[in-house]
Amino acid sequence: MSRQFAVIGLGRVGASMMETLISLGHEVLGIDIDRDLVQELSGELPRAELVAADATEAPVLRDLNLEQFDGAAVTIGEKLEASILCTAVLKEAGVPLVVARAASGLHARILRQIGADRVIEVEREMGEQLARVISSPVVLDYVRLDEEEALVEARVPEEWSGKTLGELELARREGLTVVALRKGEGRWRIPHGDTTLEAGDMVVVGGPPERLDRSALMQSGEG
Repeated sequence: MSRQFAVIGLGRVGASMMETLISLGHEVLGIDIDRDLVQELSGELPRAELVAADATEAPVLRDLNLEQFDGAAVTIGEKLEASILCTAVLKEAGVPLVVARAASGLHARILRQIGADRVIEVEREMGEQLARVISSPVVLDYVRLDEEEALVEARVPEEWSGKTLGELELARREGLTVVALRKGEGRWRIPHGDTTLEAGDMVVVGGPPERLDRSALMQSGEG
């Protein structure tokens, strides 16, 4: 189902977000104060509606009727004052879902305090992801869901190979859950307790970040 979203701040993150939303079939309005940037992106994103405007001014957002949109993303990032003002104006206007990009921990806390529904620390999250990928030969991807949960996509570590999930007892021993499994080039599927893990299998494992960091996924040699 097509929905309407606004993206405010059309740098690399904002432009990429717009492109993805359009590919998912949604209607997208992009807003940036830089008229030259808006003009440049109009050729790259012909299916998007682009506006050169200062989104920190409440009258601008009222004129664009953003309160009728399904959600808005503030991807300004480095310009902290503009990011905070824009987020506050969006929430005051009644936009139901506001996702904001933060450049630091303090910035993130302020955005949450003024009502942002979700705050993304792009640089920090990318750093965490790359650190885990580079430190473990089996980890392919890492996604932090929130402060208490994360997901890791990895090859089965050597320590788990040849054992069933029931034998490993990951939930009881380590507080981890194997939520998906793929063998060879097959499809991802939900495994069961009697599923045997083998070298070359791919798994998605969920759990608290600190427990994932202590698991065989992060401490393993080659699987």
